[in-house]
Amino acid sequence: MTHEVAHIGLYVIFGIVLLPVYLMLIGWFVGKPQYFRTIALTLGFMIAYAVSIIIGIFVMGLVLSVFVG
Repeated sequence: MTHEVAHIGLYVIFGIVLLPVYLMLIGWFVGKPQYFRTIALTLGFMIAYAVSIIIGIFVMGLVLSVFVG
């Protein structure tokens, strides 16, 4: 039994769902006027938010695995 490395859900999430985010980032770096401090600050907030969600889900999974499994 073999498993696919990339499922169709990955293509949907990273290709279609995140398309507005990609366009927003391109607009920030290509558009005028360019305030690099604001771009860096906002990008840092977005990355920190995503990392905090991933860490929170990981910790919640660990806590639930203690009680369930």
